[in-house]
This record gives sequence, structure tokens and C-alpha cells, in this order.
Amino acid sequence: MDSKRTKINKTDNKFSFIIASIDRDKQLQECIASIEKAYEYKPDIPIEILVVIQKAKQKKDILMRYHKITTFYYIDEVGLSVARNFAIRRSTGNYLVFLDDDAKVNENFIEILSEKVIIYDKINAFCGKLVDQTRNIPFSPLFYNNKVKKLNRIQYQYFMGSAHVLSKKIIEKIGGYDERFGFGSKHYHGAEETDMFFRLKIAKEEVIYLPDLIFFHPVIYPSVQYVYNYGYVLGAVLTKNCIYDKAYFFMYFLVVLEVTMRGLTRLLQKLFFKKIRDKDQIYHYAHRLKGLFGGIKGFIYDNYLAKKEGKDD
Repeated sequence: MDSKRTKINKTDNKFSFIIASIDRDKQLQECIASIEKAYEYKPDIPIEILVVIQKAKQKKDILMRYHKITTFYYIDEVGLSVARNFAIRRSTGNYLVFLDDDAKVNENFIEILSEKVIIYDKINAFCGKLVDQTRNIPFSPLFYNNKVKKLNRIQYQYFMGSAHVLSKKIIEKIGGYDERFGFGSKHYHGAEETDMFFRLKIAKEEVIYLPDLIFFHPVIYPSVQYVYNYGYVLGAVLTKNCIYDKAYFFMYFLVVLEVTMRGLTRLLQKLFFKKIRDKDQIYHYAHRLKGLFGGIKGFIYDNYLAKKEGKDD
């Protein structure tokens, strides 16, 4: 038993925490502080924190306890995927942890991750449990699941944008984030992590959900425009990977069908049940469906029809 414990604790891995930010200094401060706290909990694991600030009018005044492990970069380009790719190229860790600037990690995060990457040493992609720390509830009902899972394409929603870890070697193999996707992109305002997940599956990589790997992120109640945009980018990313992953065309079609049928069912139920009408004030079912089919149409037009018409920029 002791020899096994020694083997688990022994690691030559280094973790790079990558945070893209624009103008959320308070949340960024808390994000960095949570990583520093996890580092204090497990100080024998080398880490670095790479913060990419986009379109800053002046340098940020962020308090840090460990200046030597944190580097700030300032870039003029805007886009979450652009910022992440910028940091990836400058990272020195062999595992990269991707965080939103309004997210945090649990105190034992580094310890848990250091153990898991040894236990699952053939795996290059992980995602963790996302929890609203203030309200002590899962970010999504999916995260009530406390069992380790190997994810298939249908389970893409476990792979959240602010709760995943990739090995440096897999990123070098399949490439960085598609810069057409992600918050701030002029094309598709999100779904960069969903696109990355599907590309991992196309590359025949296993993706593991680790419920002990805890990320914190507040639950949001989205606006109508946010829901429409979410549906739009989901439609676009499903269409893209349906085209490039033809062997699994039917599975992507099933995802579209499932989202469509769930939305139509809720719209029908709304006619008869007040509880569903109340939920619709939060989830905006019709706008999500409009976004989904708008994204399918938009991706096909942007990437195929516009080029034929000579409108590609």
C-alpha cells in the first residue's frame, strides 16, 4: 500500500493554468487567488499561471502572493480562442488547465489533478465538476453525477469551457482552439470547448470526466440574446463537425434532433402548465431553437455558399 501511495504522489508533471480576461479585475483576482491557494495546498507540484489580457487600456493591478509563477500578457486582439492559443504557445507545462476569469478551483485541485494524470497516464483530456460555490449547487444537473465517466459524443455537455484540462502533446497533435469559435469571435460567439471536444473524439482520444476535480463557476440566468447565441454556436459547431466527422454523422444528427424535440416539447407544455411557462422565462426555449437552426444555416453559408458567391473575407 505504501509503495502504491509513493508511486501516485511521485510526478514530474507541470501544470499551466491559462486564463483569458478583458475587464473583470475582481473576478480575475479571485481566480488567481484560488490557484495560489491550491498551490499552497500542494507546493511540490510545479505550476505556472498565464493570464492573457485583451484590449486593456492600462496594466492591471492584481494582487499576487507568488509573482514568480504568474505572467501577464497584453494583446490587442479579442477572442477567447485567440487568447488561449496565445498562452498555449508560451506555456511550459505538460498539462494545461483552462479557466474563465470568473471561475475558481478547489483548494485540493492540484493534488487531485496530479494524482489523476498518473492514474490515467494514457489519457490526454479531462473535464471536472463545475459547482456554484456560493449557492453550493452544481452548475448543471449533469454534475450531480459523482462517477468517473469516459465520455462519448452525446455527452459533450460535460466538457465545459471553464472546466477542462488538456495535455500539451494532444494540443500539438490536433492544433489549438478554432479561433472562429469562442467569446469575442466575430464569427461564432462561443462553443470553442465543444468544438475542441469533438476534435478530440475525431482524433480517437478518450475524454474522462473526473467528479473529484472541482471547478467553481456561478450559475447564470441568461438573457434572451445569450440563449439565442448559445443555440446559434451549438448549431454551427455541430454542423462543422458533422461535415468533418462523417462516420458519426448520425450521432450529430441525434444531438440536433434531441435538442429540437426537447425544445418543442417544452413549448407545447408551456401552453398547459404554469411551471413550464415560468421556466421559459429563464431558458427561452423558442429562442434556443431559432438559434440552433440559425447556426446550422449560418455555418453552411459562411463556409461554403459565401465563398461561391465571392463574399468570403
